[in-house]
Order: sequence, then structure tokens, then C-alpha cells
Amino acid sequence: TNNGKTPLIITSANGSCGCTVPDYPRKPLQPGETGKINVQFDSYGKAGQHVEKSVTIATNTNRGTHMLYIKADVKK
Repeated sequence: TNNGKTPLIITSANGSCGCTVPDYPRKPLQPGETGKINVQFDSYGKAGQHVEKSVTIATNTNRGTHMLYIKADVKK
């Protein structure tokens, strides 16, 4: 949710590897508007492993870059 007073613009979202693919809102989120960042993780070849991945989000906020973290235990 955009808690700011100006439109929130997500300029990019990048996964830490090719198995982590984010999809993010391409249009600006107006103040009070909520958007979703969907992340698809391909667990092929990772059975039985504890996996930690990240997604780097670039925005027009003061901080600019934000990180999302994904942790999973991949079952066989």
C-alpha cells in the first residue's frame, strides 16, 4: 500500500537468480492504493533444501531500493 503523499513508482524488480522471477505493477500506485508483487520460484533440483532468495525493488522513494526475502524448505 502506498502510504505516501505522491504516486509510488516501481521502476524494476529483480530476482537474485534465474529461478526467482518477480512481476510488479507497471503503473504508478496512487496514495492509498495497494499493488501486488508476485514472485514465482522454480524449485526444480532443490528438493530437500532450505532455500533463501531475494528480490531487489527499485522505486522513487527516498530510500530508493527495497529488498524482499523469501525463505522456503523444499519438500521432496
